[in-house]
Amino acid sequence: MRPNLNPVSRSRESADQFLFSKTEVRHPEEKPVTESFPGQEQLAASFPEAAVGKAFTDLVENHLSTAFSFSAMMVKIDNFPEDAVSDENVAILMDTAKIIHQCCKPHQGLWGRLDRDLFGCLFPEKNVSACLSVAEKIRKMHSVARDDTVSIGIASYPTINYTRAQILENARKALDHAAFFGSDSTVPFDSVSLNISGDNHYARGDVPGAIEEFKKALLIDPSNVNVHNSLGVCYGVMEDLDKALEAFDTTVWLDPEEFMAMYNMGIVNLLRKDNEKALACFLKADHMGEDVFEIALQTGKLYLELDDPEKGRPYLEKAVRLDTDAGTAFRYLGDCLSALDDTAGAISAFRSSVKLNPNDAAALSGLGCMYDHQGESLEISTTFCLQSVEISPENGLYRHRLGTLYLKQNRFEEALKEFEIARTLGHDSTELIEETQNRLSAETPQNS
Repeated sequence: MRPNLNPVSRSRESADQFLFSKTEVRHPEEKPVTESFPGQEQLAASFPEAAVGKAFTDLVENHLSTAFSFSAMMVKIDNFPEDAVSDENVAILMDTAKIIHQCCKPHQGLWGRLDRDLFGCLFPEKNVSACLSVAEKIRKMHSVARDDTVSIGIASYPTINYTRAQILENARKALDHAAFFGSDSTVPFDSVSLNISGDNHYARGDVPGAIEEFKKALLIDPSNVNVHNSLGVCYGVMEDLDKALEAFDTTVWLDPEEFMAMYNMGIVNLLRKDNEKALACFLKADHMGEDVFEIALQTGKLYLELDDPEKGRPYLEKAVRLDTDAGTAFRYLGDCLSALDDTAGAISAFRSSVKLNPNDAAALSGLGCMYDHQGESLEISTTFCLQSVEISPENGLYRHRLGTLYLKQNRFEEALKEFEIARTLGHDSTELIEETQNRLSAETPQNS
């Protein structure tokens, strides 16, 4: 069964946001292998042959190193209490161990304990189908014996190019996959298990590790649309734009209505400075019928950059409707309305942006300009523009705007300073520098 994926997730702190389908599962906690588990003394007394921790993982090398085929199973006690060892916890462990022992024995299965709430099983010469039957029996017996449940992940050898030693880890990935469905679930290892594992690597910042998981997922299922798109996102974040574009193109070829991949192709073209192709991709993604904030925002921004604010306006208005907490969207809407000479609308948008993010230098600068255009007090306008320069002193435009307000107040020396700094920062303030110098000279008394 394929899990229902969250429609839209955003890439890790990328300047341009890629979109991908991310499975909503808890990231597995990294734990050291240990043999010191609560209740282990009681368990060992009843099942002295059951291996614990690393001793169990070594069974693959010691007993299955020459096996032509085998399967591994992870059995997790759902919602196992986190508190210290108690009689109830020990009872849960003992009942679970008895059921696993009873179900493994007829199949010559080896079993042991891997964590406080986790058991492992190995079945020589058994395939996934056979293990599914054993898993179903374990779950049914457990539900009869106790009110609580177990979840199970299964993996088999051989599977693509995995070594024998990696099969236990694959069973763990299948167990993480099972967690998506909630308690009392059984899942065999497949491409979606690797999709989930790749997502977890990505969330931890391990993009190369995520790429490896997604590539292996495609060896199992070359037609998995979500995996192709996620792989493209990884390549995009790694700035390998050719591979990213290839992955997104494959995604759209497999599913022509995959709006995320179409949008992501637009982001790649943006990074390549091909705005026309980027815009075409964004428009196609928008026409696919999905109301997605990023699509609306990027389309509106791009129209603004292409000096067509009239076409950009409806997309930016859509963006702020889709996410009323997105200060950046309000700021771009303010820029758009400013370009359309809608001063009142621009002020409203900039104020919303500043309310959501008081340190948005662009919105503060825009708000100062718009208040000036509206005829507000120069003191108020200057306050906002000064704030923007204090936040982003390296921005030539903000310096130029502040200088303009100083000039209107006949604060020539302050204005000249801002214009000269703006020019060194790349903003063309030459004309106002000359005007300010002339006016400053006119006010300076000449020596006789």
